[in-house]
Amino acid sequence: METITSRDYKKALEELGVCYLGKWSQSAKMVKTEIVGNEITYALYLAPANMSGYEVCPNSARCREFCLNNAGRNKGDIIMRGMEHSKINVSRIKKTRLFFENKPLFMDLLIYELNKAREHAMANGMAFSVRLNCTSDISPLAFVKDGQNILDIFNDVMFYDYTKVPTRLEVAKRYNNYDITFSHDGGNWEMCEKFLKEGINVAVVFESNIVPIAYKGYRVIDMTKTDLRYRDAKSNDGEGFVGFLEYHRVSGDYQNGKYVRPNTPFIIREDDPCVTYEFHTANENEE
Repeated sequence: METITSRDYKKALEELGVCYLGKWSQSAKMVKTEIVGNEITYALYLAPANMSGYEVCPNSARCREFCLNNAGRNKGDIIMRGMEHSKINVSRIKKTRLFFENKPLFMDLLIYELNKAREHAMANGMAFSVRLNCTSDISPLAFVKDGQNILDIFNDVMFYDYTKVPTRLEVAKRYNNYDITFSHDGGNWEMCEKFLKEGINVAVVFESNIVPIAYKGYRVIDMTKTDLRYRDAKSNDGEGFVGFLEYHRVSGDYQNGKYVRPNTPFIIREDDPCVTYEFHTANENEE
């Protein structure tokens, strides 16, 4: 497939006013992936929800207030400059609008960067994967160039996503190079259980930094060591696992400079009766 030249790539970014579309090593968790998993993951961060004027996060009504877009390096900038004027948000808005308003150019830039990232991984003897939705929830089938979606264009590369869109399961069943982890949002547990019964792991955000052993009767696995969800354990009894994710404070959690504990079912409280931190023997229970 024809790609743009290095010169055209740099010119397009300059005109867009950004340094890159996506890259690797963009977060502490991605760095863990490289160290622990010996794998480079190309990560794309777009403006979440409808921040750009375009909705990229269907089914995010219960969680958008606590989005990771508002945590990490971006948290302080949002608190200081405001949501719309944070430098990171301004850049992500530009990229998101490009996706909707000039898809051919967006795809040219994306394909160019994916090729470069894969070359870098190969040169360093590392595996390579792609996560297109770090702060969005767009179907990979929407990333199209010349009638081909990104999963077909890079059919030898593993793509993975967290998603709250139930129909994304059909895409994962259709493509061997696409893996999904369904996401709990505090009000979709019934759908989460359907995915667990399908053998799909479900990510759940917990308030405590202690990894429980079970949640609502489902075994819990730790999803904080790396970001490589497609490498997570898969249950051999046909049911998926609940994946532990620790809540990261976001800019909206602070009032007058002080942290205010968020009150939302999206974040599972440490004292939630559905959380099991350790199993007890019959004798221990009797005592």
